[in-house]
Amino acid sequence: MAERRFHNMDLVHRTNYWGSHINATDNDDEVPFEAIWVQATRKGRCCCPGFGQRRVLVTDDDISDEFQGWWSLFLVSQERGHSYGHFFLKYVLIPQGTHGFGKRGCENRGWQYKGQVHASNATESLEYLVGSILEDDYDDDFNHVHIGIMFDGLLYAGKGSS
Repeated sequence: MAERRFHNMDLVHRTNYWGSHINATDNDDEVPFEAIWVQATRKGRCCCPGFGQRRVLVTDDDISDEFQGWWSLFLVSQERGHSYGHFFLKYVLIPQGTHGFGKRGCENRGWQYKGQVHASNATESLEYLVGSILEDDYDDDFNHVHIGIMFDGLLYAGKGSS
């Protein structure tokens, strides 16, 4: 078995907006809260450019700025894409202790609990939880992993191209 490598995954928010801050959105029919939507990608690999040309990297510091403790990861849905060989998985990352969005509340929505991450090393922990999906060698699918991070504030996006 190959040794698991960490720090090989990025969380990327794609947008055509070039301002210094990204607003959380609540326009997903399956997710009833404001979130910053990211794509889990292998470093250097592009995912879903249709969401925008600008890539804004979301880091552990960004997640810690929103909530410094433990977060829970839930699988919301999964479906085959319209293009051959594409499979989409939608997750949410929610601060633990958020009223109505604990394990029981999310399971009542049909979401599956997948694990927990601490804000201080969220990217590495998320790679442990979803990284094998990105490297699925059992079929020819390109797996798209999208994660809605519950976010009340603004995400600092830097200046210019990210």
